Amino acid sequence: MNSTKQILIIRLSSIGDILLSTPFIRQTRIAFPEAQIDFVVKKRFVELVQYNPHLNHIYSFDEALGFKGLLELRKTIQQKNYDYVLDLHNNLRSRLLTFGQRAKVFRMKKDKIKRALLVYFKINLFKEVVPIAEKYLRVGQALGIKDDQQGLELCWKDGQIKRLQKKLSSQLLKKPFIALAPGAGFKTKQWPIEYFRSLVQKIENSNKFNVVLLGNLQEREQFRPLEISQIVFNLAGKLSLLESAIVLNRARILVSNDSGLMHMATAVKTPVLAIFGSTVKELGFFPYRSKSMVLENNNLWCRPCSHIGRNRCPLGHMKCLKTITPEIVFEKLSLWM
Repeated sequence: MNSTKQILIIRLSSIGDILLSTPFIRQTRIAFPEAQIDFVVKKRFVELVQYNPHLNHIYSFDEALGFKGLLELRKTIQQKNYDYVLDLHNNLRSRLLTFGQRAKVFRMKKDKIKRALLVYFKINLFKEVVPIAEKYLRVGQALGIKDDQQGLELCWKDGQIKRLQKKLSSQLLKKPFIALAPGAGFKTKQWPIEYFRSLVQKIENSNKFNVVLLGNLQEREQFRPLEISQIVFNLAGKLSLLESAIVLNRARILVSNDSGLMHMATAVKTPVLAIFGSTVKELGFFPYRSKSMVLENNNLWCRPCSHIGRNRCPLGHMKCLKTITPEIVFEKLSLWM
């Protein structure tokens, strides 16, 4: 490989997608060990790649700057004279950033037709399940970028661990804990909060673990019903992305919906018990190359009803999630407790 190559990788959002791009970042570095490898990401997600050892520079796009900010970033990128641009996002924003670039651009191909047939007509033309991380890999195959058979990664500095330890309750640190991520971007991906409450009660009765709730600030109030005793620590909205990752790294296991925190746990090598509702494995977002267990109801004709989730169940019953009872989840969880 030419050691002087200038390479730009684009993945603007979101938590899970960015973390699923980390194997590709590493694989690109292996293929081009001496190259300048830069990355474009939205400002609010910079932490996820901030300390990635395989990147030379990170461009952060501030959404508040809108179209003007995109144009300014595009101008900056053009001045760098990249040899290759690897667009893992392939949306209007990433296409605008690459428009007029002299670099050779490689883009992720999205299976939109197959995906639509599966979601809307239940016609499954996916002959194989290809995880998103491996779809990213295909973007660079023409450049000799190869699979290294490793999983996701997420890095931080030692000083952040010490600062976080001062921030956390001493009671939390005295006992092993199980992390719960009851949130998700859409309702049809959220296991009922009353089910999570029942699970917390079962964990409390085991008298072995504390429980840590992780999520964003908007979810903090949503998680209040889970604060049933002193073993529960609601950290939703209190931690940065990297601080959440450090906490997950110390958890015995994460119980999660199909969400970015699920992928964060796999990146820090924490076992994941994932509950999937309206989405299915063919869409590529199951936990990747990690110790994990997925619970889903494969006996419903209506799954999947969306490739990303919906704000309400189209049929009004939410059986995809409600048929996965707290008893089922706790039984599986007990195998790893």
